[in-house]
Amino acid sequence: MAFLIDDILLAPLKGIIWIAEKIRDMALEELEDTPEKLQRELLDLQMALEAEQITEAEYQKKEKDILDRMEALKKEEK
Repeated sequence: MAFLIDDILLAPLKGIIWIAEKIRDMALEELEDTPEKLQRELLDLQMALEAEQITEAEYQKKEKDILDRMEALKKEEK
């Protein structure tokens, strides 16, 4: 009986902890470079250039950064 009461009382806290862990996992995933994430960034960058949201110079600078990160990721995998 005591365990049931403990479970009922702790349920909201366990839910909050679960949500916090999911948010942490998503944040870590966002910070981590993956080939798919870098491909999306490159595609978004190309679309921004075509939509004239950024200049050619900004595009080249950001493209170089993304390509450098892709190269670093490939070296890490080896």
